[in-house]
Amino acid sequence: MKEITSFLRSRKWALIISILYVGTGTLAVCSAYGSDLLYGEWTLYALLITLPVSILSFAFRYAEPNIFPVLLIQFIMFLITFFILSLFIKSKPKN
Repeated sequence: MKEITSFLRSRKWALIISILYVGTGTLAVCSAYGSDLLYGEWTLYALLITLPVSILSFAFRYAEPNIFPVLLIQFIMFLITFFILSLFIKSKPKN
């Protein structure tokens, strides 16, 4: 467990960026239908900004309005985004 917490602490910025980016895409996909609670004009802009991580979820949601598979796809996209960002963003070690 200590290894996991030290891994996440050393990649704190990659974790925060991936949560915000993929979370925005997830919220936009879950609000894409007119009958959804948070539906509005913002969903189109959010989907365009988060297109790389939300395209599969949006296609699946367009075909079938079930939310659970969308959340599963977005969780997998979160993991992929986090690991890719953690390769590029590295925290400086504390002295």
